[in-house]
Amino acid sequence: MLAVHTSDYRTLPIPALTGVLVLVSALLARAGTRNTYVKRKLVLTVALAIGYLLAYGLAVWAGTPPGIARSLGTVAPVLLVLAASNLIVLLAVNPFRQDRLPDHLPAILQDAITVAIFVTVVVLFFNDRLQLTAAAGAVVLGLALQNTLGNAIAGLALQADQPYKVGDWIRVGDHEGRVTQISWRSTVLRTRESTLVALPNSSIADGAIVNYSEPAPPTRVFVDVGVTYTAPPNHVKALMVDAIAQVPLAMASPGPDVLLVDFGASAITYRARCFVQDMERASLAQDQIRTALWYTFQRHGIEIPYPIQIEYSPATMPAVALPEQADLPSLIGNTALLGGLTPEARARLAASARPRLYGAGEVIVRQADTGRTSFLIARGEARVSLAPDDHEVARLGVGEVFGEMSWLTGDPRSATVTATRDTLVFELDDTVLRELADASASVLDTLADAVARRRQELESIFADTVHRHLPAVEPPASLVARMRRFLRLR
Repeated sequence: MLAVHTSDYRTLPIPALTGVLVLVSALLARAGTRNTYVKRKLVLTVALAIGYLLAYGLAVWAGTPPGIARSLGTVAPVLLVLAASNLIVLLAVNPFRQDRLPDHLPAILQDAITVAIFVTVVVLFFNDRLQLTAAAGAVVLGLALQNTLGNAIAGLALQADQPYKVGDWIRVGDHEGRVTQISWRSTVLRTRESTLVALPNSSIADGAIVNYSEPAPPTRVFVDVGVTYTAPPNHVKALMVDAIAQVPLAMASPGPDVLLVDFGASAITYRARCFVQDMERASLAQDQIRTALWYTFQRHGIEIPYPIQIEYSPATMPAVALPEQADLPSLIGNTALLGGLTPEARARLAASARPRLYGAGEVIVRQADTGRTSFLIARGEARVSLAPDDHEVARLGVGEVFGEMSWLTGDPRSATVTATRDTLVFELDDTVLRELADASASVLDTLADAVARRRQELESIFADTVHRHLPAVEPPASLVARMRRFLRLR
């Protein structure tokens, strides 16, 4: 039991030894721990212990007048009890060698335990005069700090219920962000803009709390988009799902889906949905989804209608600028693969080519997929990469052709080609190739010779960049035979 009379202080050295023990323990713990929270809170213990030793010294050895010495003798043990309570709680519940708080005992609950221990000791072991002084002080503080106490009580209630914890992404009213701190007065959120918002605990307790991190981190986000009535819904849904599957932030499992949600005045509204791992990046995921959908609709000629309140004539409708189709024969003529064809054959290819616009990061063809078309780059740039590590082996620019083996023989795609910026390609299908081969048998011979030369170039590139070797170059006669079988030519 701690005594509070100055006469006892003069005869018992134990209180001074206790103060020194608390001070030294706090200093050693602060020097040895890696926990920044414990380091910071131990400053209070050190300050209280020093205050206790000063008060004790003034009461005992400094020749202080009896009245003042008696007051110091009353206050000093209170400082010691508070210092010891803080020290015991910090060292008992926090990891000493890890810089984190325990999951079930955040800072606000640790403070509450410290206060509870302190109050219990004061009530049980200190004299009536001190208890009366503390009671009067409590009344004054309670009247002066009603809002603060309300926030503190609300903070304790929130921790008891635990609707969120530090690190969770939550929304409270109009505010959304990641919880960075829970204190007696407020909860601090870091928003997507990296600004800090301190919300009073009382306002949080009175409102609805949406926790996107519980029960599991993946959270579903959605984007609504209006599509013309002339596009079949099932076709639109399939294209949208394929587009979302290429979005980097969209999770593959659970996979994306699309719902038809409304028949609007000027468009059918579809809702594209997918899961993201981190709600903090939901806005970026929605941006990627909208971007992917625009490029997908543009390639497939699907319109995102304007509102019907304003009429637009087709002549004044904004459009994506595409190269003139008349420029294609010369572009085709400058390619290594197709330049050997006759002017008439190049013109036929140009007339049948379909423009396809891809955004940066979109996959144009994927390795091992089946296909019957090839592509000519008219604007932009694309990277060629190989599975399984997505190793880049080449960059393709304007006037270069890729996918020719699938176009000529139906072979699976040998590499993945991805647009590095907005890239316009013209797609050539096997229908026009069959027509050209029917009209002139020399077309396949010309293409076979060009493919053989290209395969030799690719073999050198693959050997230098990824230390892989392609299959042996196929003789032109054998390749022509395969092309004829694929095109079902007589």
